[in-house]
Amino acid sequence: MMPSGVASELMDLAGGDSFADVRRESDDHQQSHGCGLHSASGPQMQLVAALARSANATRALDLGSGLGYSTLWMASAVGPRGAVVGIDDCAEHTRRASAIAQSIGYADRVSYLTGSVADVLPTLDGPFDMIHDDAWFAKTPDHLDAMIALLRPGGLLTMANWFLLVDALTGEPRNDWNAFAGPCWADDTLEYARLLAGRTDLSVVWVENPPIGFATIRQRPDDR
Repeated sequence: MMPSGVASELMDLAGGDSFADVRRESDDHQQSHGCGLHSASGPQMQLVAALARSANATRALDLGSGLGYSTLWMASAVGPRGAVVGIDDCAEHTRRASAIAQSIGYADRVSYLTGSVADVLPTLDGPFDMIHDDAWFAKTPDHLDAMIALLRPGGLLTMANWFLLVDALTGEPRNDWNAFAGPCWADDTLEYARLLAGRTDLSVVWVENPPIGFATIRQRPDDR
């Protein structure tokens, strides 16, 4: 769903959504194919891109990249000398995402890999300045440790889907998450949030609106 009302006006004030057509195509694809493709919202990605710029990120990963909506936002932030790698487990998604990147002149800074995130991450060479994780839903992802290991000290992790945490805390789910994540979705989400908050190598914060989580990698002892 595209942002509307105040959210849309705020996006427009801050420059608008250059990739709105990709977001619409992603939404249409999900509805027609019934796959798990649900892009992060425009306000979320506008914020992620702003943080990427402030962190001077030049090398980034987009996990669960779909048709590349979030990847393109990140690519706009890292600039023409930067590089963003998107990972998605559906070859149809990565093929279309590559074609879209080519069509808008981003092929020199965007590339895609097909496979499960847990399988692909161990094959990559770090470090990365930034990782956007949209490849989990409720449960602690099995790629968590591999993902953290690829971030440089001070690197930024942004995480979509934390609307689940808001819904779990309020007890007022905006959707029937049982159908997507099972009857224990609230407990699973809270467990993952507590695990992240308890890690000594991360500094974590959550935002309610737009709902999103951020973590930075604390300096490791061997990096001092």
